[in-house]
Amino acid sequence: MRKVKFIKTRRELMMKLITGVFIILFSQACNLFEKDEIVLAEHKRSNGERVKIYYVGLGATTRDVIQVRKANEEKLLWVTDKYNYIKSSKLIDDTSLQIVLSDTGYQNYNNKLDTIIINVK
Repeated sequence: MRKVKFIKTRRELMMKLITGVFIILFSQACNLFEKDEIVLAEHKRSNGERVKIYYVGLGATTRDVIQVRKANEEKLLWVTDKYNYIKSSKLIDDTSLQIVLSDTGYQNYNNKLDTIIINVK
């Protein structure tokens, strides 16, 4: 009788161990919140620092955004969810980034362009 109890305990231990390993491997392999990042433009300042403009798709439950970040620090300088199209961007005097944006969501609407100036110091 004692031998059967030991085997049952050993079997329970193995099942718990296999279940735990499976949960750990599954959680490492799956991303609950997938994030798509596309570099739309990149500008290099005179000190070698790079400023990048990203389109970031965050999934079905949140709105996609456009972000401006310093590449070396991944520090957010500006973010918006009002626009989905960049017509142009340029670095002005090594301290400001000019971006011309539009929203193309409405097909029958005459989309106006907005110009944004962002401090990138």
